[in-house]
Amino acid sequence: MCFFVLKKYDIAILLAGIFWGMIGLFTRNLSAAGMTSAGVLIVRSGGCALLFAGWALLRDRKLFRFRWKDAWLLGLFGLITFFFTYCYYQSIDLGSLSMACTLMYSAPVFVMVMSLFFFGERFSRRKLLALLCAVAGCALVSGVLEGNASAGAAGIVYGLLAGIGYASYSVCIKALSNRGVDTLTLNVWGWIVCTALGLLVWGPGPAAPMLESGKNALLSVGLIVISGFLPALLYSLGLRGEEAGKGAVMASVEPVMASLMGLAAFGEVPTPLGSVGVLLVLAAVALLNLGVPKTE
Repeated sequence: MCFFVLKKYDIAILLAGIFWGMIGLFTRNLSAAGMTSAGVLIVRSGGCALLFAGWALLRDRKLFRFRWKDAWLLGLFGLITFFFTYCYYQSIDLGSLSMACTLMYSAPVFVMVMSLFFFGERFSRRKLLALLCAVAGCALVSGVLEGNASAGAAGIVYGLLAGIGYASYSVCIKALSNRGVDTLTLNVWGWIVCTALGLLVWGPGPAAPMLESGKNALLSVGLIVISGFLPALLYSLGLRGEEAGKGAVMASVEPVMASLMGLAAFGEVPTPLGSVGVLLVLAAVALLNLGVPKTE
């Protein structure tokens, strides 16, 4: 006998995926206003750094402190955040959004393999089935199998690197949480490092369109809060009490939400295969949250 169990950590991860799935609502409009992917990265990471730092100041200034033995991991977390975001945007620029999304959501495969070695997480048959459902569902939602995606060799490489980077992002959060690093501390320093790298590579120029109109400013605030700050907070909170492998699969509701946003905001009607993909992703989430008796 099975029953559906959804813990608070699972809800946090699902909400993170939903908020991440709204990013297209902001990036499309900002892109139309002349903001490049570099500008989006700088605005989003810089805004997240300020929000997390401000919250840490209000809650407890000690949250800025960290043990020196954790410094390398916090720096690595920021570097990985920058790396996978940059690779994802490059994959989009060199190919298509659908292909980039599909390649990035190869991440759960890498997360489960990494978690097996780093955290000793068990790789069960149910996890494997959920993983296959999630990856297949993301591919169908993206339109890859219907010829709605394209990418050259460079775009494919960047997409796979984004998937590996996203997997490393999840593993790094879990590792920091296991070491007792507060959620605010890891996000404060992670986003500060990510922003510093973005400014070092491109300078502040790409972020300038944010200030060109009130509409752009509002879109930038939405990008930062809804598709940056909230999902980063919720995902890191969720991984404090959930396995990294399971969390990565559950976060694959992101392309499902992106598909729904496309329908609501841009009139993009999902294809029949896309609708099947939505059901497959939801089936993956359900599989991971079916409770079974302890004797099984």
